Amino acid sequence: MGKGNSAAESFVRMSMKIGDMSGGDLIERLQAGAQAHRRPQKTRQCPDEDRLRLLLPGQLEPEEADKLLTHAAECDWCGTVLREAAQDLTDPPTGEEEELAGKARLADPLHRREFADRIVIRRKRVPIMQWWPAWGLAAALVGGVSYQQWLLSAARTEGLLSQAYTKRRPMEMRVPKAEWGQLRIQMGAGSSSSHEPQELLDAKANISRGIDAHPDDPKWLKVEGEADLLEGREGVAIEELERARSLRPGDVTILVDLGVAYYQKAAKADDPESYSLAYERLSEGLRLKPKDPTLLFDQALAAEHIQTPSVAEAAWEAYLKVDSTTGFANDAQAHLENAKKNFNNSRPTQTTQPLTH
Repeated sequence: MGKGNSAAESFVRMSMKIGDMSGGDLIERLQAGAQAHRRPQKTRQCPDEDRLRLLLPGQLEPEEADKLLTHAAECDWCGTVLREAAQDLTDPPTGEEEELAGKARLADPLHRREFADRIVIRRKRVPIMQWWPAWGLAAALVGGVSYQQWLLSAARTEGLLSQAYTKRRPMEMRVPKAEWGQLRIQMGAGSSSSHEPQELLDAKANISRGIDAHPDDPKWLKVEGEADLLEGREGVAIEELERARSLRPGDVTILVDLGVAYYQKAAKADDPESYSLAYERLSEGLRLKPKDPTLLFDQALAAEHIQTPSVAEAAWEAYLKVDSTTGFANDAQAHLENAKKNFNNSRPTQTTQPLTH
């Protein structure tokens, strides 16, 4: 019997089985199935995800690696993180990435085999339906997924976006990991792609593949939002970045981009509420990373629109304490001088009263 007939018979048998169920029973089974396939939840015991991903290239000391691996073997969230990192394949690696890959511990197939065995051994105590994330990672490792491919992730795409920002900086606000660049204000969204930096075009190509493969991955949603932000589509960027934030609320880089997106929206529409949201998201990021220069710079800009001049002045002074040499520091110094002028002008004028005896 052909494969087509076998598939048809299987479908008929499944349909008859469903038909024998009561409506309530079917709904309960569907709900149970949805619950079983729900994305795992991160717990307080879960390690930092960036640190966890360092397990793949073998860049951690054995003691720390064993500790993280032991946790990941019993944790569906961390197992999923490792599996997704191993599957995060995009473009061919650059020469620099290939050179780095050659130095990585897991570039050696024997080390990959050993690492995969350690993963599976730790999962044998767990019911089989619960250990598919680590099993998928082990299979990817044994299959020869190399460190070059792991590097081709959202992190690399974020680097391309940072380069695009520096080459043709479209806004005064900063974005994560980008260096200072000459400000070039973009006149409206939807400009010709011929004027876009090649890095932005390459990033967009990566993002299209990444989102298709991982539509609910906060890393890819983050870089997608940043790309739209650089192209002047703040509304779309806000939707993507808020979704990324709901999936990973403690990610400082997402909060930076969200603050920038709300600020750019406010600047175009003169919207006080969006300025407030920008300041709120950036302040949230600063509570997590108090001395981050990108957050300090962007929060100071937002403060100029919703706070008193004295608050803006203090914000710029705080920034200059962590950066006094870059092009951004020069921008900050100019803003500080302007804030001081506004502060002096906002002070009430004191009139001299005649002395009475």
